[in-house]
Amino acid sequence: MTIDEAVLYFYIYSFLGWVYESILVSVREKRWANRGFLIGPICPIYGAGGLLFALMGTHLSIPLTFLVCMVSSAVLEYLTGYTLEKLFHASWWDYSDMPLNLNGYICLPASLLFGAMGVVVSHFIHPVVALPVGWLPEWLVSVAALLLVGITSADITVTVSTLSDFVEKLVEADRLINQAIDDKYRELESSVSGTIQNVKAIPANVRDKIIDQAI
Repeated sequence: MTIDEAVLYFYIYSFLGWVYESILVSVREKRWANRGFLIGPICPIYGAGGLLFALMGTHLSIPLTFLVCMVSSAVLEYLTGYTLEKLFHASWWDYSDMPLNLNGYICLPASLLFGAMGVVVSHFIHPVVALPVGWLPEWLVSVAALLLVGITSADITVTVSTLSDFVEKLVEADRLINQAIDDKYRELESSVSGTIQNVKAIPANVRDKIIDQAI
């Protein structure tokens, strides 16, 4: 497998992953869901996983392929989910309601499924996908790989810029909301305090409790 072929396989599996995710979520939510981090119809995490599965399939037995794919996909999914959430304060998937999950990023059922998918892709699907790619002239594979990398680079630039602007707006909105809440709290506290301040018989702790309950 050459580097250009590896790039092409990466995009093939990224697209197939996008199709799988979009159909799965659309059926579950009963509305069209355009899945993926980027604007284009690809899910790079599936591309990376599919390429990894393809590379391992020719060298490992089926049981060992299952184990390696399960573990490697779990590591890749956890790192990707964690990084995206830290960078953009948003989650592209959440396994919190699944059994044996780790911080909502990965769960055992999904990891087992990815292990099984690794076996299917590496030993059965990839040999079929590799046939038409192998028929293409070497120069065409190189041109296609270069074009896809260029398009994806532009997509990443636009996507990251858009999400960064969105995060900045969220932070500013959060600041304004907290400020408005603080202002309203002080206003209510002052109003309630002024209403009962002339009642000298009320102990300070009871007075504070009344204010808190009123607010």
